[in-house]
Amino acid sequence: MKTRPNSPTSALVDQLVDEVIRLRGRVLSATREINEKRGLRSHSQGLIMSAVVHAAEPPTVARIARSLGLTRQSVQRTANELVTDGLLQFEDNPHHKRAKQLVATAHGLALHARESETRVQWMDQLGHAVSESELAQTVATLRRIRRFLEHPGAAVAGDQHTHDPTPQDTAT
Repeated sequence: MKTRPNSPTSALVDQLVDEVIRLRGRVLSATREINEKRGLRSHSQGLIMSAVVHAAEPPTVARIARSLGLTRQSVQRTANELVTDGLLQFEDNPHHKRAKQLVATAHGLALHARESETRVQWMDQLGHAVSESELAQTVATLRRIRRFLEHPGAAVAGDQHTHDPTPQDTAT
């Protein structure tokens, strides 16, 4: 039995969730080739590399897992692979004795930068499909929704121009 949404707004939320799920699949497919050209073996490795490279400060495995909505165990497994491959390394965390921070090695940074032209071309093509103002509004709206889901009790209205450079904003 299919239930109907209670209001036009909830119907739009239902459509939004469906589109986000479908978009996620398309983005994963599109970025898989870019990650493979960079020498990564899985999409997870691309996500974790981007999360580390783009983080404002070296993240922990738990922080990456929370920000990307993944299990800590899956992030730990992928981080360990990247450390074994010499792309990331664990460093002591001044804020916590046991939770090490992840940082990219010189080799990891070079690998992440590889094929940057391909990524830029892909982003330019995608960016031309819609206007800059539509993209800016979409990013602001999705960020507000994410923040609400992360902290349902916190006020999130009116933060459209705030940039939060956490790993989930740039992980590709």
